[in-house]
Amino acid sequence: MRLYKSRHKAARFLPALFVQFVKLYVRPRVDGREHLPKEGGFIIAANHQSHADTPVVFASLPASVRARFVAAAAQDYFFQGGPQQYFSRVLFNAIPIARDRRGGLDPLRHVNRALREGYAVLLYPEGTRSKDGTLGPFRAGIGKLIAEFPGTPIVPTWIGGTTRVMPKGVVIPRPFRVSVRFGEPLLLHPHPRLRATWQGAADEIRNAIIRLGDYPVAATSSDEHGA
Repeated sequence: MRLYKSRHKAARFLPALFVQFVKLYVRPRVDGREHLPKEGGFIIAANHQSHADTPVVFASLPASVRARFVAAAAQDYFFQGGPQQYFSRVLFNAIPIARDRRGGLDPLRHVNRALREGYAVLLYPEGTRSKDGTLGPFRAGIGKLIAEFPGTPIVPTWIGGTTRVMPKGVVIPRPFRVSVRFGEPLLLHPHPRLRATWQGAADEIRNAIIRLGDYPVAATSSDEHGA
């Protein structure tokens, strides 16, 4: 399993040091590690409030899961060169996910391949960070992905407190305590060709995260759901 693992020399030691820093700096309270599959590919589907979310989830995982972890990251933000791309690749084996379909390519093609290779893939089905701490609508893309990989476990994950650590516009993280809750894996079966079932699966994952969390949730309607 080396397809998406960073081959940079720093990847041999930097992630372990970074995990210790995160644990000391924001002291994550973690529940539900026992729900994480011990082998095979699976999806960690989480709410998204801050750029601190991925570091916090990564540091909260058992070492055996971190060893096969990749984070799906916005191609237009994290894959434009520079420090953001370097650290996201070296620390989290980040893979690009396009937020549009320019060029006619499947925006989830790297996620597809990572699941086939047996990685644990972190996804944020909202598609962007929350502006006010509420949980936004989930995009149907995660349902389509599940339809292509029937039987793939989806671990609903709630992250709390990261908006205080690193709200939008803040570059240097603040040392506030955070929480991570991993829920029981979901086994969903959307139909490969029925878009309504993709959205239904996305909504089911969203509801599972709502049950894990303790924050206000914005009302949504079917009109708000994106592709």
